[in-house]
Amino acid sequence: MSELILEEEEVDVLREIANIGSGHAAASMEKWLERAMLLDVPKAFLVPVEEVAEHIGDPLQTVICVYSRVSGEITGHLLYTLTLEDAKVLLDILLDPEDRKWGFSPDNLSAIAETGNILFNAYLAAVSRTSGLELYPGTPACAADMLEAVVNTVLLEICEGSEHTLVLETQFCGEGISSVGYVLFLAENEALKRMVKKAEEQ
Repeated sequence: MSELILEEEEVDVLREIANIGSGHAAASMEKWLERAMLLDVPKAFLVPVEEVAEHIGDPLQTVICVYSRVSGEITGHLLYTLTLEDAKVLLDILLDPEDRKWGFSPDNLSAIAETGNILFNAYLAAVSRTSGLELYPGTPACAADMLEAVVNTVLLEICEGSEHTLVLETQFCGEGISSVGYVLFLAENEALKRMVKKAEEQ
């Protein structure tokens, strides 16, 4: 595997893509929910794959995760992770009380999966807009598991050739409450470099 070396200016490009993506996602969420939605990406940073769990939470904590493959001019993987507490808050933002099922029912997990799908489409649209690279998410899958297990199975086993992960802290706000989750984008090292280079050329 080649070593990933990104200068601070290149990381800034990735942050800018994340911010553009959050704008796309907020607009999509508002259209879906038919009400105002604030979505912010206060932090965007690169983390070595083996350190992802420690950077975004307790490795032994159970999380809700949405996963999708990325296809197109570069390939990769997307994950959206939330603690159980933040997932419950997100459901309170997404669903009216009469539509809110108890616990993490199939309908509730479907709402979280659709949120992940909107995020993934928005962020990949931002990549396409800023770099000219066409990328597409696959069908999202939603499940609950320990954060460490998610990292081990998805980040380490599936993503050979990916030494670093782009982590986007994602905060939804609505009606006085907020929910914080993390979107993780994994691609081979050379693909990340290519994405930054193409964005800088635009």
